[in-house]
This record gives sequence, C-alpha cells and structure tokens, in this order.
Amino acid sequence: MKRLRMFRAILVIVLVVVFGNNTALAALELTREEQAWLKAHDKILISGPQAFPPFQYVDSDGAFKGMASDYVLHIAELVGLKVEIVKDLPWSDILTKTENRDIDLLTCATVTSERQKYLLYTKPHIVFPLIIVGRKDGPFLSGLASLHDKKIAVTYKNSTGEWLQRDGIAANLKYVQSPLEALKEVSLGNADAAIENLAAATYLIEKHGLTNLKIAAPTSWEDYALSIAVRRDWPELVAIFDKGLAAMSFEEHNAIRQKWVAVRYEHGIGVKDIVFWTAVVGGMAAILVSVFYLWNRRLAREIEIRRAAEEGKEKLIVELTGALNEIKTLRGILPICCECKNIRDDKGYWMQIEEYISTHSEADFTHGLCPTCIDKLYAKEDWYQENKADIKGIGEA
Repeated sequence: MKRLRMFRAILVIVLVVVFGNNTALAALELTREEQAWLKAHDKILISGPQAFPPFQYVDSDGAFKGMASDYVLHIAELVGLKVEIVKDLPWSDILTKTENRDIDLLTCATVTSERQKYLLYTKPHIVFPLIIVGRKDGPFLSGLASLHDKKIAVTYKNSTGEWLQRDGIAANLKYVQSPLEALKEVSLGNADAAIENLAAATYLIEKHGLTNLKIAAPTSWEDYALSIAVRRDWPELVAIFDKGLAAMSFEEHNAIRQKWVAVRYEHGIGVKDIVFWTAVVGGMAAILVSVFYLWNRRLAREIEIRRAAEEGKEKLIVELTGALNEIKTLRGILPICCECKNIRDDKGYWMQIEEYISTHSEADFTHGLCPTCIDKLYAKEDWYQENKADIKGIGEA
C-alpha cells in the first residue's frame, strides 16, 4: 500500500511536469463537473483569521501566513486556481463578507450551527485539543464546570462562546477581537480564563512572553478541528479541496505542521529526550525485574533443596528407628518352643528360628548337620560306619 502511494505521488509529479496542469487534475480524479467548475472560475477570494497564529495571521509586513494558508495555497497551485487575499479586517467582518459571498473561501474555520447556514466544510485538516488557560495565581480551574460565574475572554463570533452557552455554562463572556487579546486579558487580570486550542495557546504564550499564564485544565469537548470553509453555493470547490487534501502525502502534511508547531518544543523537553529517558527508565526497570526474578528462582531452588533434605532426614530417622526396634526385638526375651525350637513373633504366629532371624536382622542361613545329629540319623547306615572317621558334619567347612 505504501509503495502504491509513493508510485502515485511520483506519477502525479511526472505528469504535471510533462503534460501540465490538465493531467494533474486527472490524477486527482476530479469529475467532469469539477473540472468544468475550475475552467469557469480561474480566481477566488480567500481570507481567514487575521490574528490566529500559528494557523492563520497577518504578520508585521502584511504577509498572509500560517499553517492553514499553506494548505490552501498548495492545493490552489496544484489545481491551477488563482487566489486573491482579503485581509486587514476583524474576524466578525470577514464572516459577514463570507455570508454575503464577498469572500469565497476561509482557510480555517470551525463548524457551528450558525455558519452552516452559509458555509460548506472540507474534512478537518488541522486538529488540536482545546484547553483552559488561566493565571498561575488565579482561581483553581478543573474543567468546564469550574467556569460557572467566571469571567471568560472569548474571541468575538468564535465557536467557543456558542459552545459554552450550548452546554449551559453560566459564565460571564468578555468578547475580544483575537486569541492574543483573550490571553492578554487573562494575563492582566481582566478575565479569569480563556479557552484556546493547545497549539495556538502555547505559541502565543511563548511568542509574547505571557509568563504568568498556565494551561489550567483540559476541556471535555472534542479536539478543536479546523476545516477549509467554502461558500455554500460552491459544493464543487469543497470536493476539489477534499481531494487535494487526500492526495497530499504524509511527508507533505508533516512538513507544514513542523514548520509552524515545532516552536512549542524549544523550551520544553524534546521528543528525543523523552525517548532517551523512557529508554533509560525502562532499562533500569527491566534490570530490577530481572534481578528479582533470578533471586526468586534461586530462593525457590534453595527452598526445594532444603525441603528434599528434610524429607531425606525424616526418612532416615524412620529407617533408623525401625532398625533400632528390630535390634531391641532380637535382644529381648524370645518365646521359643522347647521341642521344635520355633519362635513366636509379636503377632502370635510361630515360625522357624531361621525364618525369624532372617526377618528381624540382616543375617542369612545355610543348612547343614552337626556331628551329633548326623550320628543320630545315619548310625545304622553301613556307608556311614565305614566313613565315620572322616565325616565331621554335613555342611561344615
């Protein structure tokens, strides 16, 4: 998929260089109606917030700058649209002119129910979270609910004022002409808080040295999304800019964002620092976990060895106790038959003496006849009388 996107991007560049703008339009997959619209409208009037850095503003030299205008001018050049910039007007007048169709396109605007009556929007091209800004020595602010009865600086005709009223936040709204003025009102103590998107607030605070301000709390609203807004009777132009945004590569999007928001990290912790210290802390944690794991395994092995040793000792004690009992039995008084010499065991059974001794000791027996018994048994035998002098006893060595 990634290779396919790269191939398409390269193909667009080659086609533009070789065959000109008409082929670029085909590469964007514009419909016949959209291409016809471009032929009928070779120039449009654009505008946007005049004091909304880093998204859109007019600098000290009168140049129209910002992240939003970079997007619009890039796509306009791609499709061959000429633009004329309307500037040096407050935001409220720009919205009025757009509603009256004296301005055709706004480089960035949020969606509100009032503006939807006269504007169409592209998919959001700039998205940042909304936060509450307060003074470091100001009242404690924990979220939107804490803004009740507080004085809030709000840019005139900005969507945040409408959203506060929509959510029933009973705040005292102090209207100003720009986000910078809103932050200055908070800094000077003329307002308790202002609501801005994270990128604009940090940019303005650092750029203008408003060091007594802080990001007090997040809002529960969705991320602050800015779109390109077009007069409502030109849906073809909205479709053209949507396709232009979709055709931009990740690298092109990233280049525009890095150009304008990288300043936020100059005095903070860099991304590389975060990665480095995360790696260090993670490595130390991994080492500690490994040490505890090995130590626990070693302790478990030692416990197992000790348990096996204890079991061996107990088994040996049992065996020695049994042997001692057997030895005591052999040393004690043994009931023996006077006639057959059988021995009675502790269970009352009679057994031959050799069987009893074999059972209760490690001794074993081999059978033979003593001289007295052999004489008693074989005295009448001729072979015995003839060899009597040589026979000591059967079984004797």
